Amino acid sequence: MQDARTSVTATARDHRPLLDRLDLASGSLPAGGNWYPEDNVLEALTDLIEACLPKRVLALNGGLAIAVLARAMRGHGEIWLLEHDPQVIDVTRDLISQIGEHAPVHVVEAELQDYDKHHLWYDRWVLHRVPNDLDLIFIDGPPHFCGRTPRWPAGRELFHKLAPTGRVVLDKAKRVKEKKALSRWAEEFPNLTQSKLKRGGGAVVLTAG
Repeated sequence: MQDARTSVTATARDHRPLLDRLDLASGSLPAGGNWYPEDNVLEALTDLIEACLPKRVLALNGGLAIAVLARAMRGHGEIWLLEHDPQVIDVTRDLISQIGEHAPVHVVEAELQDYDKHHLWYDRWVLHRVPNDLDLIFIDGPPHFCGRTPRWPAGRELFHKLAPTGRVVLDKAKRVKEKKALSRWAEEFPNLTQSKLKRGGGAVVLTAG
């Protein structure tokens, strides 16, 4: 894996519209990073947070998205982060410390383990630390090397924790492996309607309906 601390400067991005949205000073967020969601996805997540005011959010994969979610949710919610890489956890905590007022973030460190013969996934023994009645699950992990459809196990392991009006956002949904995950979820969770996240680039949102 590329060093998380050096990858944050891999791509030049000044986040100006995002900083304005979150009432943050210039330099409050890192200049970029190839392992971060695109700014249009982060702005779309901010739209969703402002519209729905979620109380409980779960994010799979640390980094910039957690800092943005924490800032957008300040004063009305909490975040749980499921992450396997201690280095990414450290970077995420550093990012959160830079943004000032923010929602509480609870880190659930979960090693990658064999899920089935085709996938690695997060250690399921720690999932009891993730609460029920989640208003939003943001899926940007585990990494792509973890199997044929590495985001797919999240459905079986986590969707039952959604609140009745909860939503799931899958980032980078234009990629082949993510499309396969969406196809399997459509069969396994027919109660969840799939649509593109407005202004969210390639992200897809799943909603009850």
